[in-house]
Amino acid sequence: MKNLSILNGFLSVSFLVSISIQAATVQEQMAASPAVKTAVEELVLANHIMYDQNVVDGYGHISVRNPSNPNTFFLARSVAPSVVTVEDIIEFDMNGKALNGDTRTAYGERFIHSGILRNRPDINSVIHGHASPILPFGMTGTTLKPVYHMSAFLGEGAPIFEIRNFAKPSPDTDMFISNNDLGDALSKTMGLQYFVLMRGHGYAAGADSIKKVVFRSVYAIQNASIQAEAMKMGNVQYLTPAEATISQETIEKTIGRPWQLWSERVKKP
Repeated sequence: MKNLSILNGFLSVSFLVSISIQAATVQEQMAASPAVKTAVEELVLANHIMYDQNVVDGYGHISVRNPSNPNTFFLARSVAPSVVTVEDIIEFDMNGKALNGDTRTAYGERFIHSGILRNRPDINSVIHGHASPILPFGMTGTTLKPVYHMSAFLGEGAPIFEIRNFAKPSPDTDMFISNNDLGDALSKTMGLQYFVLMRGHGYAAGADSIKKVVFRSVYAIQNASIQAEAMKMGNVQYLTPAEATISQETIEKTIGRPWQLWSERVKKP
């Protein structure tokens, strides 16, 4: 009986500790974990960089998986990316539910992030945006493919998500990924790729780090502009699958260089 009492006491304490850990605010987690502090601060910086680099405007968002808990992620509340601060960051579970009693208005399309992060353990950061050079490819079915080494991560081409194929009960929607079923469908369409187009809407990109997903978004948009211009001139020579693989391995070792440039731009008074 004594051992049972001790065990029950231990379980009770463990339960309370787990509740305490779960209830920790983002700021408290930052104070307790250097890794969380770095991730959240980098997330804020990435929002500003994305706006500066025309990856997003007043709309669009970026998330990062919690380095202390792979089953949660950080994403700003519903504000324009250019004004995001540490205080705006909310923690979510993998169903897109805000944690720690946070009742602030969240992005309606947080299910893009939860869907991809839940289904792709190799991805730790997700971006969603509506950059105009990308949109024609999703509308026309023209495959967005790598035309130069900077966009080699596009591989054999970005898949296109058609929301009409998954929306219920009607195929006609507001085009938003507004629930977990649509988030899963988007992730399934993305497959093992890192970039997916959304017909009549925009795109989602993923990577194992914030810096890399920002890099991929910037250069996917540039690729779209270059590809569209090249197609007007004649037959386009795309990277072969082998060229894309080798180029990606080489170029993504250097992403610290543009990140430094972009960081300095947004940090200047």
